Amino acid sequence: MQIIFSKQVAEQLKEKYIVLELETIDAGNGKFIEAHCVVPGDKIPLTQLPMIEKDIELHNHFVNAIKKRDYRLCAEIAPYLMGKFGGELDSFYEIVSSRYQSTQKD
Repeated sequence: MQIIFSKQVAEQLKEKYIVLELETIDAGNGKFIEAHCVVPGDKIPLTQLPMIEKDIELHNHFVNAIKKRDYRLCAEIAPYLMGKFGGELDSFYEIVSSRYQSTQKD
């Protein structure tokens, strides 16, 4: 997986590749950077291709939940996304889901 820190470049790459939004990062001074990833096509098993649009839609719901800081929803969605996109984003889903677990301890 390649990470892109330019929304403009991500939009251009979407024409040829699967590009997924990850998170918006506070860069300080009132500036924010939207991180995206490019999922290599050869990483996605052929058996996942028929459902790829639904998987992308579910991933987008996950990202929207991050933006709303609804980590409970992220934790609920994450198991359905694990292994999708050839497993390229599994660690991302795990990290975000762990935020919910850490807020439960407080």
